[in-house]
Amino acid sequence: MAPFYPVPMSTQTLVVLGLGLFLGAVRGSLVVVVVYLLEGLFGLPVFAGTPPAPAGLAYIAGPTGGYLIGFALAAAAAGWIVKELEGLRPAFRASAAVFFGSILMYCAGLFWLGGFVGYGEKLLNAGLYPFLLGDLTKAAIAVLLYSRLHNRRRV
Repeated sequence: MAPFYPVPMSTQTLVVLGLGLFLGAVRGSLVVVVVYLLEGLFGLPVFAGTPPAPAGLAYIAGPTGGYLIGFALAAAAAGWIVKELEGLRPAFRASAAVFFGSILMYCAGLFWLGGFVGYGEKLLNAGLYPFLLGDLTKAAIAVLLYSRLHNRRRV
C-alpha cells in the first residue's frame, strides 16, 4: 500500500489541535463538528484528497472517517487539558494537550481504518507510521504558537 493512501497527508491536525488550544474544549470541538464536518457532509469540498476534493457521507463513512471523528476528539482533549493544567508553563500545558489529543485522534482513526485495511502491520503502515514525523512537526508548531501568544499576553 502506498504511503498517504487511503489516508491523505494534510495540515488538518495542526488546525484541529490549534482550535482546541486556542478556543477550548467545547468551542474547538464545535468548530470541527459544525463548521468542518457538516460542511463536508453537505458536499462542500473541505476534506483533504485529490482534486476535486472529496465530500459527502460516502467520504465520511470511508477509510478516513475515524480520523475525521478523531479531529473533534483531539480538539476537545487539547482544549480540556490545556485548561486543566493552567498554572503550569504554557509550553508544557500545550505539549501535554497536543500529545493526548493526537493519541485520541490516532486511536479513533486507526480503529476505523482497520475495518478497511485490516489490523496489524498493514494498518500501522497505512495510518500511523507515514504520519508521525509530519504530525510531530505540526504539534511542535501548535505548541510554539500557543506558547508565544500566551507569553505575549502576560507581558
